[in-house]
Amino acid sequence: MPFAEVTRMDERRRLVLRVEQGSSLSAACREFGVTRMTGRKWLRRARKLGLENIAELSRAPRRVANRTPWEVEQALLACRRRYTEDWGAKKLVSLLRQDDGIDIPLRTADRILKRHGCVQERKPAAPELVRFERAESNLLLQMDFKGIPKSTPYCPLTVLDDATRFCLRFAPVQDKTGATVFSVLWDMFGEHGLPLQMLCDNGDCWGAPGSKCPTAFEVKLMLLGIKPIHGRPRHPQTQGKVERFHGTVKLEVGLRLVQPTIELARPVCQGFTDRYNWVRPHEALGGATPGSRYTPSPRKRPERLPEHEIPEGALSRKVDDNGCISLKATEFKVGKGLVGQRVVIRDDDLGPRIYFAGFPIAYLFEC
Repeated sequence: MPFAEVTRMDERRRLVLRVEQGSSLSAACREFGVTRMTGRKWLRRARKLGLENIAELSRAPRRVANRTPWEVEQALLACRRRYTEDWGAKKLVSLLRQDDGIDIPLRTADRILKRHGCVQERKPAAPELVRFERAESNLLLQMDFKGIPKSTPYCPLTVLDDATRFCLRFAPVQDKTGATVFSVLWDMFGEHGLPLQMLCDNGDCWGAPGSKCPTAFEVKLMLLGIKPIHGRPRHPQTQGKVERFHGTVKLEVGLRLVQPTIELARPVCQGFTDRYNWVRPHEALGGATPGSRYTPSPRKRPERLPEHEIPEGALSRKVDDNGCISLKATEFKVGKGLVGQRVVIRDDDLGPRIYFAGFPIAYLFEC
């Protein structure tokens, strides 16, 4: 039979029993190694509450100095209910200061939320990654589709400014073809101006994996003076900001993003975009909103897509219907994205290289 476990409370009860059975308080205290003051405290408590009910009393102070007023706690909880139950102390503190003029320390707000069961335990943070961001608006836009069930009759397209996290577009489109996406971008460029670069992955209409030459979609961007760039294959963290945006969409919009028609999906996407840009404090921006940091591009969109102008005296070739050019009786395949366009051939570090709209593309030996 195992030894019985003896706790401090068991020892205190035994001390009280010794005294009740006729032992003197001094003798009982010597036996159990405590002072007469301690022994008298437990004897008095046992006589008042009963031997079975004696226990440690709370040492918490009855009054807490500088305790947060009840009205402030309620304002914090109301702010959380007003916006979303997924926002934490950092965003709510910024909103309270901005909307209600209430200044509450971040740690205090976090403790209040925990006390009311409003904070969920999170997984340990992943190791810190090396991050990059452009210094100003419109130097780089990140672009991708938000994943939703394939049976949904549309695809949410996201375009995010790299420097300010401002969402220029989060809208459902009917398909993932280059023509459909470019029509959305054309309207977006008319509203916000032209960026210098656009970053996307290697799937859908963005690029041709394994090819050094542009797709028809990328050709249109180049004619506008926009350089298309791509992340490394199977490395979604390259488009980390748009991926993080999609995580926020999943958390705050959830299944409401999946609607039976594209018309019903538009107000859902626009409502989230407005809140993300103009209401939701962004931690990476020091609690500011993306809309307060973003400025439109000074590069205005032309009325129509420009044509490729060949510099005078430059060596050029027209791309045939098979996506090929011929130079010195040799045929080079440059891709069907350039069909009907004229490309320029210049000598570069590693030999003759194809240029289009001022952008270097592929060396001839790569084609």
